[in-house]
Order: sequence, then structure tokens, then C-alpha cells
Amino acid sequence: MTRSELKQRIYTAIDKRAEEIIGLGEQIRKHPELGFKEVKTARLVEDTLGRLGLSPRGGLALTGVRADVAGRAGAGPTFALLGELDGLVVTGHPVADPQTGAAHACGHNAQVAGLLGAAMGLLDSQAFEHLAGRVVFFAVPAEEYGDIE
Repeated sequence: MTRSELKQRIYTAIDKRAEEIIGLGEQIRKHPELGFKEVKTARLVEDTLGRLGLSPRGGLALTGVRADVAGRAGAGPTFALLGELDGLVVTGHPVADPQTGAAHACGHNAQVAGLLGAAMGLLDSQAFEHLAGRVVFFAVPAEEYGDIE
């Protein structure tokens, strides 16, 4: 299989799940959580990665989630894909959480949806049969670090 053919398989796999990927991003957008408090978002990531057949590890730096996949084509580099879990306090944001003021004004909801979409595309296309090294899917907490007590 050529590199171009593998890329096309991955793109096609992602396109097939477009509605699901967008739905995950919207679900996250509608339920923003502040740094180190991203419990619902982390659970969504962990559950989604688990449904894909991975063995995610949660509770990293309180709410982070990580899943690793090794390529079957031998040793190679580790490539990490990151998605940030947290929202910001954005006074007056039209979809801010009424209790916390949190909103995904920086698009972290789309980042996490992209992270999960990448996992879906790589796994559904069986890309790891052709890749060397390892890919780490990592949902990270508190990137904004704005709500520290």
C-alpha cells in the first residue's frame, strides 16, 4: 500500500464518522468544565477510546486521559496527538455554564473532537498495520490554568 492510498483510507474512515465526531465536539462544547475539573469530558474521552478498542488510562494529572497504539511495522518514533479538555471563565459568553462561567471560547471542544476523530480514522482504516513507532492519544487537563484556587 502506498502512502497516498493509506492517507485516503484514513480520510475516508474519518469522513464516515463525521457526524459522530461533530456530535462529540458539540457535547463537549455544551458542557464546559474548568481546569482540573474536566470530569465529564475526561469520562467521555475515556469511554470513546475504550469503545474503539483501546485501553485508555485516566486520572493523569487529575483528569488527563491517555491511550497508546503501537504500529505493527516495527520500531520508530512516538507521535503524540493532544486535545485540551478545559474551558475558560468567559463572562458574558452566550453559552457559558451558568454556574461556573466556563465556556469553550478557545475551541478545545473541537480539539478533543479532532483527537478522537484521528483515533477513529487511524483505527478504522487499520493504519497501524502499516505504521512503525507509536501514537499516543492524550487528552490533557488545565491547559488554560485559569481557575486555580
